[in-house]
Amino acid sequence: MSSGLAAFGTAKAAEPTPAADGVAPAVEQVIVTAERRATDLQKTAIAISAFGQQVLADRKIDNLRDLSGQIPNLSISRVTISHTTQTYALRGVGEADPIQEPVLAVYVDDVYIPRQIGSMVEFNDLERVEVLRGPQGTLYGRNSSAGALRVITRDPGQTLRAKAEVGLGNYGAVDVRALIEGPLVQDKLSGSFSYIHHKRDGVTFDPTLNHDVNRIDLDAFRAKLRWTPTDRLDALLTVNALRDRSDTRSYIAVKQPGGAFRKDRSYSEVEPVQDLDQASVSLRVQYDLTDQLKLKSISSYCGFNLNPVAYDNDGEAALIQKNLIHYNDQYATQELQLNGDFGALTFTSGLFYLHERFFVQRDGYSRRNAQATDPTVTPGNYNLARAHNITNTDAYAVFGEATWKASERLSLTGGLRWTNEEKEFVFDNKGLNLAGQVVSQSIKGKADKTWSAITPKVSAQFQWTPDVLQYVSYSKGFKSGGFDNRATRLDLATLPFAPEDVTTYETGLKTQLFDQRLRANLAAFYNDYQDLQVSFYDPAYVGSRRGNAGKADTYGVELETDARPTERLGAQFSVGWLYAIYDDYKGAGGAGVNADGNRLLNSPRWSVSGGVTYDPALDIPGSVRLGLNAQWQSGIVTSATPAAGGQNNIPSQGFLNGVATWTTPDPRWAVSLSVRNILNSQKAVSSTYTPSTGIYLLNFPDPRTYLVTLKYAL
Repeated sequence: MSSGLAAFGTAKAAEPTPAADGVAPAVEQVIVTAERRATDLQKTAIAISAFGQQVLADRKIDNLRDLSGQIPNLSISRVTISHTTQTYALRGVGEADPIQEPVLAVYVDDVYIPRQIGSMVEFNDLERVEVLRGPQGTLYGRNSSAGALRVITRDPGQTLRAKAEVGLGNYGAVDVRALIEGPLVQDKLSGSFSYIHHKRDGVTFDPTLNHDVNRIDLDAFRAKLRWTPTDRLDALLTVNALRDRSDTRSYIAVKQPGGAFRKDRSYSEVEPVQDLDQASVSLRVQYDLTDQLKLKSISSYCGFNLNPVAYDNDGEAALIQKNLIHYNDQYATQELQLNGDFGALTFTSGLFYLHERFFVQRDGYSRRNAQATDPTVTPGNYNLARAHNITNTDAYAVFGEATWKASERLSLTGGLRWTNEEKEFVFDNKGLNLAGQVVSQSIKGKADKTWSAITPKVSAQFQWTPDVLQYVSYSKGFKSGGFDNRATRLDLATLPFAPEDVTTYETGLKTQLFDQRLRANLAAFYNDYQDLQVSFYDPAYVGSRRGNAGKADTYGVELETDARPTERLGAQFSVGWLYAIYDDYKGAGGAGVNADGNRLLNSPRWSVSGGVTYDPALDIPGSVRLGLNAQWQSGIVTSATPAAGGQNNIPSQGFLNGVATWTTPDPRWAVSLSVRNILNSQKAVSSTYTPSTGIYLLNFPDPRTYLVTLKYAL
């Protein structure tokens, strides 16, 4: 929850104000770096949520997916195609196709991740997570139309630190997280190394394959080397590596043998294999030119190889739709920043460059017609095709933002960004037989296109009292156009879709009440989207293609609070209300079937979350902390044109999680019990319904799981 969570980073979060004469302490001050410098959350004129180390531990949040439901108007899918692939929707707008560029920009230690594949980050030794809502272009590397999600890990220091956690749970869960950090050359060179092993048996049984599916098997490594030869120079080299051998998702078909239906049964005939190897190296160099001017460079080279990855799109034993895929992504980024602080005037300016090469080879097998009289598996009854393509992207940007403190209470901010994006799409598709052998040439060629945009930001903030800040802002966001990676026709492969543009109006109120024992932040926004990027049926081409929906608008309200009623009790609460519709979306469900006025996908009208922590005074050695957190959201739709029978409607639902931690008299040792989905909610969280092929499947959340963890920290 944004307002009240302890955050640590470039500047440490202040300790809670001590209790005096029985009075509860103040909530912790939250320091964020959303504006590329350390600022108090309550003085930062952005709608921002920050999760710091203590709250992450209190809620046993181990990865980005664990944040699902805990940030107002941010939808993080609880179920995706694979463990390390994640999709997001913020304030009503998201990207459900994981191979497309996201609308929510994800950064890990300031390094941009250009695809949703591989964007589900596991946490180890984290400083904090920041979620910035609204267009981000004047402060950050890549332009983003919905917002930015920043994962910030701890930099090594000059003090020896070590920690280790070993957790065991049901479904054969094993979770190991370890870290060592310390000086290599006193006051000059320090380093750290961290490791994660996360493994769990499947929670679904597949009688067709005769084994459990939806298993997790992941190892991740991170090494950091920090050089500080002078007070003005700080250089950090970071190397990350990840090996993911988890299953791809095995879906739950509504049609099951014998007419019975079980939520823990998938009948997919495809082995859910996934071999993902991911690596990145980055170099961050910060140099203080003067006491007022700071220069920063962030260089990175990253990528992943996902081969093979196989998944069944129907969940049935019959061959209806399956995909056998090889993805390979390689990208490099370079960002230069010049940041200044001259008292009444502060500014951030920068240059950004991204080069990405995204390779796809996808063998697709799709039944032509669910009502075909001939049910045999023959080439005539199937579409058999190999998509083989490369998308090359070169993105350039110049950006800047400055804030002028016009008076003790009033500050004015202006920002501007110029973006230029060049894309080349090279394709060489083939025809296949049922054995996966190439039997014909389909389409071959290439296309290219360049898009440019200028996106401004203007805001004003007024400090009504030392504890009450109000801001208003106007900003524009941009998501580059592109080419349809899934196109099977020459005219569609060479036809670009247009950029997505958004204009956002927002106002917010940030307050601290009752001697700073309550923090309450409120934001209200309106987004006007033009050319919203979607996949839809185009009557002009008699087929599905990647394109633009015309217009959409979203507006809503977000409230986040953090309270410290007593020294032993802490409480957080957040609520988001969202209205999100397509204003103009022609042909969304076929010729003449429009989605004008329909709800946007994965956009609950209400999202509510809350949490409490309590430190009971028990007459036992050591200390105990108890924590509960709950999330609830109203129903959503998973199609722009929901079926009359409700097959694309997902019901409202809630989740309850809990953590109990006992710290021994020796504070280096602790034991925790964490339970997720305590109430064992088993309502569907997503659905797919395609009458033409007979596909109707559901996805359900993981059942109740528990983990007992032994912790050691030096």
